[in-house]
Amino acid sequence: MHKSNLFLDETGIRKIYREAFQDDQALITSTTTMVIDTHKLGLPNCQAILLDKKRGTIFTKRSTNMLVKKFISWQNFNFVLSTFIIEELYHDHSHRHIVPFVSGNQILLPTRGYVHSPASWIVQANLIDYCCLGQNKVGLQFSKQHGPEYIIPVNSHQFTTIYANALIIAEVQTRMIEQLIADFPHKFIKGIHNKTRELFPQQLPQDINFHKITESFIDKIIEDVLQYNFSLIDEKPDEKYILQVKNAVKERQKRLR
Repeated sequence: MHKSNLFLDETGIRKIYREAFQDDQALITSTTTMVIDTHKLGLPNCQAILLDKKRGTIFTKRSTNMLVKKFISWQNFNFVLSTFIIEELYHDHSHRHIVPFVSGNQILLPTRGYVHSPASWIVQANLIDYCCLGQNKVGLQFSKQHGPEYIIPVNSHQFTTIYANALIIAEVQTRMIEQLIADFPHKFIKGIHNKTRELFPQQLPQDINFHKITESFIDKIIEDVLQYNFSLIDEKPDEKYILQVKNAVKERQKRLR
């Protein structure tokens, strides 16, 4: 990591690229601090650069969009919940706002809009602090030992809004979980575990995946809505049509928007 305030304009990005090593299997992990979009710079074999506390600096052919989508696929929540919360926050369409990704403590902060082209992303869990250095510069601090290691050329007001929205989304998610936990005290949880294993061990699901359960729930809602809409005209939707709608919704949810 650079100890000085490296400005991540085109010159700064080219500098860290020359010091990086290639890894086309690179992924965003718990030690990643930032993913830098480089798709417009024409760097050989490089669509993105990952800054990482353990692995150092890595460049890859994978785009930042691809890296972020892969990261999101491992989390409990996809982008839908973050988008819904932003809509509730601003009481209008989320496309007017740059929505950060939040799934509990897994938070990714985009440095700008990412709908029309890839953007750079910051892993909030590894961001110690940030500071606004004028209207179009933001300093990023990833280490407690010194001040900002990197300065990014972004609108400081916009970045502050993105950061604030990420915290608000996390706050809403936390309150939702707290409401659920209130109905699941430790004694109740322990009793359910013991009783189920004692009486119905063969019926206990082996692999409980929150992401899959959520997708199944959305599929059921889609199916019910289509069945109802077709019943209004006294018809029944074709199974192939239902499947096409489900797949279209899933693809939309996977898009970074």
